[in-house]
Amino acid sequence: MAYESLSKVMNRSGGYDPTTHCIAGGLAGGFAAGLTTPLDVIKTLLQTRGTSIDPEIRNARGLWQAASIIKRRGGWLGFFRGLKPRIVTTMPSTAICWSAYEVAKAYFISQSDEA
Repeated sequence: MAYESLSKVMNRSGGYDPTTHCIAGGLAGGFAAGLTTPLDVIKTLLQTRGTSIDPEIRNARGLWQAASIIKRRGGWLGFFRGLKPRIVTTMPSTAICWSAYEVAKAYFISQSDEA
């Protein structure tokens, strides 16, 4: 949804434009990574609880309990720990992904137009 909206704003003609697809893909990926970071922080706490020496984390049982621990210890900002690295590492991969998709789409459209 974000990718499609950004692509339409950046490339009003709707034609194949690799720069637009790459930038829109990276921005959309960064937006999605930022939006889902709180859930990723909760998931990380749950996945690493087995190696924790903290009994409260070690005994966390599910999403709500993990969220409660994060909120109590880090406040609302605790849900956004690691936000910058997550965005920085996600943007290049989504830019590449969307660019590859658009290249393939343009190729197949050109092949069907020739037939």
